[in-house]
Amino acid sequence: MKFLILNGPNVNLYTYTEPGLTGQMDYIGMMDYLANFCDQLGVVTDCYQSNHEGDLIDEIQNAPGRVDGIVINPGGYAYSSVAILDALRLCGVPAVEVMPEDLREMEPFRKNDFVALGCQGHFIGGGPTAYAKACAYLAQLVHLDARSGPHLTM
Repeated sequence: MKFLILNGPNVNLYTYTEPGLTGQMDYIGMMDYLANFCDQLGVVTDCYQSNHEGDLIDEIQNAPGRVDGIVINPGGYAYSSVAILDALRLCGVPAVEVMPEDLREMEPFRKNDFVALGCQGHFIGGGPTAYAKACAYLAQLVHLDARSGPHLTM
């Protein structure tokens, strides 16, 4: 099984604190943490980060046949990108959204998450743990979907 871990603008600048561990990890450390976690699930990760909306959409459009699922942290595009929403809906690959920050502590405009409408699950808050939970959930979702056989999505 293979997942695309897709991260939007500025996500590469974040630092993360893992509950129970001292210190912080940068973006690369967090992606390494996630790759190690996914390896235990039998999932290979393909991580991609871009500050450009079109690049993220290209990755989503190229996902069918290349990956079994998408874990996406759209960053600020969550609140503005109907184009990313459309790409997720049209690509036919299951997606789960991750937002490591607790949105209740952010600006009110961040309550309108367009990208969430194209995802089958959402993991909000919890730092790196949110990514791990999203991958575990997606692995179960993909496994169950594979057992149910082929189906048509629109």
